[in-house]
Amino acid sequence: MAVALLSAFELNAQSLKDYQWKNRILLLFDDSRKSDTLKRQLEKFSKTQKEMIDRDLILFIVADKDVFTQNGHVQGMSLKDVYDTAGVSKKFKGILLIGKDGGAKLKEEFLIHPQLVFDLIDGMPMRKAEMRAAKKH
Repeated sequence: MAVALLSAFELNAQSLKDYQWKNRILLLFDDSRKSDTLKRQLEKFSKTQKEMIDRDLILFIVADKDVFTQNGHVQGMSLKDVYDTAGVSKKFKGILLIGKDGGAKLKEEFLIHPQLVFDLIDGMPMRKAEMRAAKKH
Protein backbone atom coordinates (compact mmCIF):
# COMPACT_ATOMS: atom_id res chain seq x y z
CA MET A 1 0.00 0.00 0.00
CA ALA A 2 2.48 2.65 -1.19
CA VAL A 3 1.33 6.19 -0.66
CA ALA A 4 3.94 8.25 -2.47
CA LEU A 5 7.12 7.46 -4.31
CA LEU A 6 10.21 8.89 -2.71
CA SER A 7 13.45 9.57 -4.53
CA ALA A 8 16.82 8.57 -3.14
CA PHE A 9 17.31 12.19 -2.03
CA GLU A 10 14.10 12.15 -0.09
CA LEU A 11 14.90 8.91 1.68
CA ASN A 12 18.24 10.31 2.81
CA ALA A 13 17.01 13.72 3.92
CA GLN A 14 18.18 14.56 7.43
CA SER A 15 15.60 17.22 8.20
CA LEU A 16 12.14 18.30 7.12
CA LYS A 17 13.79 21.55 6.04
CA ASP A 18 15.58 19.54 3.31
CA TYR A 19 12.19 19.34 1.55
CA GLN A 20 11.50 23.07 1.68
CA TRP A 21 10.61 24.55 -1.74
CA LYS A 22 10.58 21.02 -3.24
CA ASN A 23 7.74 19.17 -1.52
CA ARG A 24 4.68 19.61 0.61
CA ILE A 25 4.76 17.30 3.62
CA LEU A 26 1.92 15.46 5.28
CA LEU A 27 2.82 14.22 8.76
CA LEU A 28 0.62 11.66 10.48
CA PHE A 29 1.25 11.55 14.23
CA ASP A 30 0.20 8.66 16.49
CA ASP A 31 1.61 6.62 19.34
CA SER A 32 1.93 3.44 17.28
CA ARG A 33 1.96 2.43 13.64
CA LYS A 34 -0.42 -0.32 14.72
CA SER A 35 -3.08 2.19 15.78
CA ASP A 36 -6.42 1.45 14.11
CA THR A 37 -7.06 5.16 13.60
CA LEU A 38 -3.71 5.66 11.90
CA LYS A 39 -4.30 2.61 9.70
CA ARG A 40 -7.71 3.93 8.64
CA GLN A 41 -6.22 7.35 7.84
CA LEU A 42 -3.40 5.77 5.82
CA GLU A 43 -5.94 3.70 3.92
CA LYS A 44 -7.75 6.88 2.86
CA PHE A 45 -4.52 8.38 1.49
CA SER A 46 -3.35 5.13 -0.11
CA LYS A 47 -6.09 5.55 -2.72
CA THR A 48 -4.83 9.01 -3.73
CA GLN A 49 -1.26 8.41 -4.90
CA LYS A 50 -1.75 10.25 -8.21
CA GLU A 51 -3.24 13.28 -6.46
CA MET A 52 -0.37 13.32 -3.98
CA ILE A 53 2.29 13.13 -6.68
CA ASP A 54 0.55 15.89 -8.67
CA ARG A 55 0.83 18.15 -5.62
CA ASP A 56 4.44 17.20 -4.70
CA LEU A 57 3.01 15.81 -1.46
CA ILE A 58 4.93 13.25 0.54
CA LEU A 59 3.70 11.48 3.63
CA PHE A 60 5.57 10.60 6.78
CA ILE A 61 4.33 8.65 9.77
CA VAL A 62 5.58 9.80 13.17
CA ALA A 63 4.96 6.93 15.57
CA ASP A 64 6.75 4.44 17.80
CA LYS A 65 9.26 7.20 18.63
CA ASP A 66 10.54 7.31 15.05
CA VAL A 67 9.80 8.62 11.55
CA PHE A 68 8.61 6.32 8.76
CA THR A 69 7.36 6.29 5.22
CA GLN A 70 4.76 3.73 4.22
CA ASN A 71 7.68 1.52 3.22
CA GLY A 72 9.77 1.78 6.35
CA HIS A 73 12.09 3.81 8.56
CA VAL A 74 13.52 7.10 7.31
CA GLN A 75 17.27 6.91 7.85
CA GLY A 76 18.75 9.85 9.71
CA MET A 77 15.53 11.81 10.23
CA SER A 78 15.61 13.31 13.70
CA LEU A 79 12.41 12.91 15.71
CA LYS A 80 13.31 16.08 17.63
CA ASP A 81 13.64 17.97 14.34
CA VAL A 82 10.23 16.73 13.21
CA TYR A 83 8.51 17.86 16.42
CA ASP A 84 10.40 21.19 16.44
CA THR A 85 9.54 21.90 12.80
CA ALA A 86 5.94 20.74 13.17
CA GLY A 87 5.40 22.70 16.37
CA VAL A 88 3.14 20.05 17.89
CA SER A 89 3.31 18.35 21.27
CA LYS A 90 4.37 14.73 21.53
CA LYS A 91 0.80 13.97 22.66
CA PHE A 92 -0.71 15.22 19.37
CA LYS A 93 -2.49 12.57 17.29
CA GLY A 94 -3.52 13.69 13.86
CA ILE A 95 -2.38 15.28 10.64
CA LEU A 96 -0.14 18.24 9.95
CA LEU A 97 0.35 19.65 6.47
CA ILE A 98 3.53 21.63 5.84
CA GLY A 99 3.69 23.75 2.70
CA LYS A 100 6.64 24.11 0.37
CA ASP A 101 7.51 27.32 2.22
CA GLY A 102 7.98 25.30 5.42
CA GLY A 103 4.92 26.71 7.15
CA ALA A 104 2.17 24.68 8.81
CA LYS A 105 -0.98 24.87 6.67
CA LEU A 106 -3.34 22.42 8.38
CA LYS A 107 -3.46 20.73 11.76
CA GLU A 108 -6.35 18.34 12.37
CA GLU A 109 -7.08 15.33 14.51
CA PHE A 110 -7.75 12.03 12.74
CA LEU A 111 -9.78 11.15 10.59
CA ILE A 112 -9.97 13.56 7.70
CA HIS A 113 -10.85 13.06 4.08
CA PRO A 114 -7.88 13.51 1.71
CA GLN A 115 -9.93 15.89 -0.45
CA LEU A 116 -9.80 18.44 2.39
CA VAL A 117 -5.99 18.45 2.11
CA PHE A 118 -6.06 18.59 -1.70
CA ASP A 119 -8.58 21.46 -1.76
CA LEU A 120 -6.49 23.41 0.73
CA ILE A 121 -3.32 22.87 -1.34
CA ASP A 122 -5.11 23.76 -4.58
CA GLY A 123 -6.16 27.07 -3.06
CA MET A 124 -2.58 28.07 -2.23
CA PRO A 125 -0.94 30.71 -4.46
CA MET A 126 2.12 28.54 -5.17
CA ARG A 127 -0.08 25.61 -6.24
CA LYS A 128 -2.18 27.87 -8.47
CA ALA A 129 1.01 29.04 -10.18
CA GLU A 130 2.10 25.40 -10.62
CA MET A 131 -1.25 24.52 -12.22
CA ARG A 132 -1.04 27.52 -14.59
CA ALA A 133 2.50 26.55 -15.59
CA ALA A 134 1.40 22.95 -16.21
CA LYS A 135 -1.39 24.13 -18.54
CA LYS A 136 1.15 26.02 -20.66
CA HIS A 137 3.15 22.85 -21.35
